[in-house]
Amino acid sequence: MTEIALSPVMQTAIDDGSWDHIEELWLEKLELKPIPAAELLEVRRLLWKAGKKSLARTLLELLAETLETNNNTEGALAAIRELVRLTEKPNQDQLKRLKDAFIKVRAGSPSLEALLSRHPLFESRKPLDELELMDIWLDHEVGTIVEVQGQGVGRVSEINLELGNLKVDIGRRRPVSIPFGAIGRFVRRLPEGDFLRAKVETPDELRERVLADPPGALVHILSSLDGPSEVGIIKEAVEGLIPSSGWTSWWTKARKSPRVLSSGTGSRLRYSVTLSAEDATDSLQAELRSAAPRDRLKAAKGLGTRGKEAAAQTADFLSATLDDLLEKDPGLAWETAELLSTLPGGEISAQTCKEELVASVLPLRLFSGIHDRSARLQALEYLRENSVDDWGETWAEWLLHEKTASILEVLARGLNESGTAEILDSAIETIFRKHLEHPHQFLWATEAMTEENAPEALHRRLRPSLLEKIPDTLSRREFAEVRSRAKGLLQGGKAAIRLILDQATPQQAQRFTQRVARIDAVDPGQIRLVEQAAHQAKGSSNREKAEAILFVATETAVERKRAELRHLLDVEIPKTLKGINAAAAEGDLRENFEYHMLRDRQELQSARAAKIQEELGRVRILEPNAAGVDTVNIATIVHFESREGTPPQAVAILGAWDADIDQRIFANGTDLAQNLLGRSIGDEVEIDGVKAKIASIEAWGG
Repeated sequence: MTEIALSPVMQTAIDDGSWDHIEELWLEKLELKPIPAAELLEVRRLLWKAGKKSLARTLLELLAETLETNNNTEGALAAIRELVRLTEKPNQDQLKRLKDAFIKVRAGSPSLEALLSRHPLFESRKPLDELELMDIWLDHEVGTIVEVQGQGVGRVSEINLELGNLKVDIGRRRPVSIPFGAIGRFVRRLPEGDFLRAKVETPDELRERVLADPPGALVHILSSLDGPSEVGIIKEAVEGLIPSSGWTSWWTKARKSPRVLSSGTGSRLRYSVTLSAEDATDSLQAELRSAAPRDRLKAAKGLGTRGKEAAAQTADFLSATLDDLLEKDPGLAWETAELLSTLPGGEISAQTCKEELVASVLPLRLFSGIHDRSARLQALEYLRENSVDDWGETWAEWLLHEKTASILEVLARGLNESGTAEILDSAIETIFRKHLEHPHQFLWATEAMTEENAPEALHRRLRPSLLEKIPDTLSRREFAEVRSRAKGLLQGGKAAIRLILDQATPQQAQRFTQRVARIDAVDPGQIRLVEQAAHQAKGSSNREKAEAILFVATETAVERKRAELRHLLDVEIPKTLKGINAAAAEGDLRENFEYHMLRDRQELQSARAAKIQEELGRVRILEPNAAGVDTVNIATIVHFESREGTPPQAVAILGAWDADIDQRIFANGTDLAQNLLGRSIGDEVEIDGVKAKIASIEAWGG
């Protein structure tokens, strides 16, 4: 409830308990034009709370009569409501006054008469409850512009008292029906001046203002929304008012409004509006002083664009924080100095800080603490320019820790062109020898080695042995963060295909193809490209063998895959695409980690769905008890006997979707299954490293 401020004289009388004086003041206020009805109703509440109920009721009655006489319909209705609420059993005269005041306030509403018939005040035991129900209906009278949560903005086109619902015409679709009980939760009546209301009432005029004044339009949007809002909500608000291709340009201009503030990062980024540019500056300055050390930079960047005075004050504040940061967080101290160097009066403090950091902090500790990529690259270049003797060793050492491909390229090129190629070669050797410990560096090196201008240290390592490590980038958890990029290694002209076509032996190409085909993250099209490269390099024999391996599965496994495909297409992929759209709406995508992460996820999901669809199109379903048992077939169980020791456990041969090594169920394409298929009872085979004979063959029964 909003607290009503009392005049100083009235507040003093209340505090002192001067009841006679309060009555005098009350009578004086009844002579004012207009009568301060809200203040007097608050005085009534305080009198009631103080135990002066008789006085409160008398003064309230006097207020109601005066408001009725003055034709102040809104105030009279509020006062009479209070009289009825405070009366245990309202009489007919009070109820008549209540009804008359209500009719005057709601005069002109098409549904008023029907509602009064449906909610009779005189017969009701709770007339005020009936009044509230009628208020809700009339607040959403036909023609009222409302926002329906999750649906959009439109006009109420129908209210149906019999069915207890209303319909809203959103446009370009069937009207949305909302039950009466859900109106409060899902329907918001849009007030005069609301942006979304103007979008319905005066769309052409609003479109002109949105295009002509993006910052002003953004202020209007944020002022109309309930609290800080994400970019997706803002983009939805201007949908239809600006061309879809013009969103990025419009958004870039709009968010430059000095009244707009942002908070959070990534998917939590929200925008809000202040009453004035000065308020926004004050808010950012307060945030600068109260924020955690690393969070200060965001507020400081915002203040740097709000005039010389604000920028100079920000520079003074940041300069005062440097001594503490030098000791506790050298990386953040460098980032702060980088920002400080762009602010008026901050250049000297920034330079002094950088010199002290380079002189007193171990380089790797400094670099690892610099989160901003641009600032980290500046620190590397600064070290190169100011540490003539050992910068090469430092750069080579940092090469083993840096994760950003563009910075890795700068490091390698700098070392290669400065006469320190042997240091670079040593670092590259470490990356390839311990690739699981350096996943980002290994992927970058494998990507870069096929470029014509790549350093010789990378070119030399484009050798067939690399085919043993590339599958790790597609399957090992160490490479999870760069999985999407890793799939690029299977594209034409990249490392894997180049090696298969130019250098690999048939055995190496076959092993690589088999390993890649078993990795779910790999797109079927990429698998086919690898297979085609191997076929082109080695002839047709291996291709024919691969085609001979049937793709089979049980009905249960097929249903699982169909369910997985439905979940991907109906739930996971739409959810990811929604996140991509929200992240893309933030504008500049170059440093938008969440956008790229979601794009990687979407590519993985789409590839997975495509692979399942392709496999479902060619799978052959295995029927229980249908396999022949003269020889070992797919969908058979093989039992063994051994002359020495315990014989190997029985094995079942099914398809890849049913394989479960713990249950001794093997896929028909595995080496073990291929070694058994076609064998007969009595044949000697090697299982689990033990020589044994096939004792019996039975059909798989499901």
